[in-house]
Amino acid sequence: MTTGILLVASVLFVPGLTLSALETRHLGLWGDEHSILGLALTLAAEGDWLLAATVSLFSIGFPLTKLVWMWRLQVFSDGRAGETESARRGSSLKWLERLGKWSMADVLVIALIVFSLRGNLLLEARPLFGAGCFALSTLIAMWAAGRIVSEQGG
Repeated sequence: MTTGILLVASVLFVPGLTLSALETRHLGLWGDEHSILGLALTLAAEGDWLLAATVSLFSIGFPLTKLVWMWRLQVFSDGRAGETESARRGSSLKWLERLGKWSMADVLVIALIVFSLRGNLLLEARPLFGAGCFALSTLIAMWAAGRIVSEQGG
């Protein structure tokens, strides 16, 4: 069951990054749609390296690393592991728990942007399908991480 949950989270992660996640409208007349991956690439192309690195690290790199880490723990863990491997797995599980607390940070940022621009006549924003995929991927990955920790942690 945990492997299936992790598979769903991984599949949703791709459209969460590539599909439009946020639409901005200027004066209610024209608008732009932004994906998370597109935002990082646009920022880099425009020379905003610090913002591009921040978005890339926390919105792409961190969740991807967490998914790969969970797959490693789920697929390659061996119940017959020796003391050293068991200690290493225990350390990996603790880090997975610690890092999991930051999983919803990106979703929160999108929600704050939409909320702060609500009712603004000059600029408005609304979440799109990509934000939903990203949020679902994050929530399902958190569920999978909790299952992995409970199944392998003790």
